[in-house]
This record gives sequence, structure tokens and C-alpha cells, in this order.
Amino acid sequence: MSQPQDDTSERVGDRVPRRFWVGVVALIIYILFAAVLGNIAGSFAPEGDVTAEFALSHLIPLPIAIGLALWFVWWAGWWRDVWRNTSTLRMRPRRLWLIAIPVLLVALPLVQLPGIPWAERGLGTVMIVLVGTIMVGFGEELVIRGIVFTALRERHGELVTLLATSLLFGAAHTVGSVWAGVPPAAIAFQVAFLSMTGSLYYWVRRVTGRLWVGMAIHALTDFTLYLASGEANAVEALSSSDDLGPMTPVLVTIQTLLIVLAIAGVISAAREDHRARKARRIAADPQA
Repeated sequence: MSQPQDDTSERVGDRVPRRFWVGVVALIIYILFAAVLGNIAGSFAPEGDVTAEFALSHLIPLPIAIGLALWFVWWAGWWRDVWRNTSTLRMRPRRLWLIAIPVLLVALPLVQLPGIPWAERGLGTVMIVLVGTIMVGFGEELVIRGIVFTALRERHGELVTLLATSLLFGAAHTVGSVWAGVPPAAIAFQVAFLSMTGSLYYWVRRVTGRLWVGMAIHALTDFTLYLASGEANAVEALSSSDDLGPMTPVLVTIQTLLIVLAIAGVISAAREDHRARKARRIAADPQA
């Protein structure tokens, strides 16, 4: 398998080997708390009380799930590499066009914020959603673009890491969809859509070299989505497209550019792997 081009290598002193299956187990445990326990807790909310449902489904299970993930990262010896990597801007070629991905991902929720009916939401609801979405962004990025990402890049190339983390990101959200009784076709669309979004967050990490940037963008995006839709969970929020405001030319342009960049990102990851393999062949046999 091709190896990444930056600062990952076999680590001395890790308590847990960096293997894909380890990342998958960590993700499953996170889902059991964040999604399964979250849905169970949310079911105890009074009928029709969206704010209470959001609070119960987020503020109770997520601190547990995040705490376990942080403990694992520290105990396993993965701490530094989970939080940072060599930025693509320090590599050759620098691929400056990749900067557009984090920029547009920030712009997308920002242009939607003015359209949120703030007066209808109330300060208490806004604060609860703010805290909850910060935890969602922190937890999901920590596990998927942190733990799973680190586990994969130890032995696999960038294309495998990009595709696997993106697909797992999409699949991880099917628990809420199944729980809510969403039709299979709609679930498949959500997985595809979220997998594309996951590939963009992969590049946020690679470009900036810092996991916290993706966490912040993820939290801002979810904050806007929840408040715009007025729903208590991600499945309903994604399904409530009529509540997200008009599709202005600016929004359409940003979303179109992000789709194009997601496709270009897959190609760029494949080319990066090709360059890495070529460099290893030359290093092994300079006369070749």
C-alpha cells in the first residue's frame, strides 16, 4: 500500500497499533453513545418540545462519548498525530487551490445565518443548540478525521484514507435515519451527500494541518442547519429543506463549487499517492 507523503511513520511507544480496525471500533463505540443513547435519551422529551429533545439527545450522551474518545487518544499514544499533520501548503506541489475548500465551507453557513428566524428560536434554544453543535463538531471530527484518519494513514495512502473516512462519516449518520424510519432511498442519498461533505472535511484537515479547524467549521455548519430548520436531530434537519431558506445564487454557486472541489480532491489524492509511489521507487533504485 502507498504511504502518505508527510510525517506519519511507524511509531515507537504506542500502546495501541494504528490499524484500520482500531479506528472502526472507536467509531462504533462513539456511535453507540452519540447516536443510539442520544436517540433513546431524546425520546424522553415531552411531545413536540424540540428544544428539550435536542438537549436530551445531545447534552447527555455527547460528553460521555467525547470523554471516552479523548481518553483513548491519550492512552493509545496517538495524541499528537490525531491533532495535527503536515499541511499540504508545506508539501510539493503545494496545491494552493485546496485552500478554497475551507474558505467555501466557512462561507456556506455564514451566508445562511441572516436568514435564520432568530426571534422565533429564543435565546435559551440558541444557547442549547450552540453548545450541542460544538460538541457534535468536536466529537465527530475527533473520531473520524482524528482517530480513524490516524489509524488509516499509518499503512494506507491518501486516496484510501479520504474514501474510507468519508464513507464512514456518511454511514455513521444512518443510525438516526433508521431510528426515524426514513425510507432506504432517502438514507442512500444522505449517505452519498454526507460522504461528499466528509471528503471536504478531510481536505480541511490536510490543508490546515490542524484538526480543530474542521471541528470549528463542522460546528458552525450544524449550528446554522439546526437553527434554520428548527428540528431536533440531523435527520429531520436534512429533510427539512423548505425551512433552510431560499436557494440564492450565492448559495447555489458555493455548493456547486464545493461539489467540483470534492471531485477534484479525490483526483488530487490519487495523484499524491502516485507521486509517493514514484518517489519510493526512485529512492529504492536511483538508476531506475
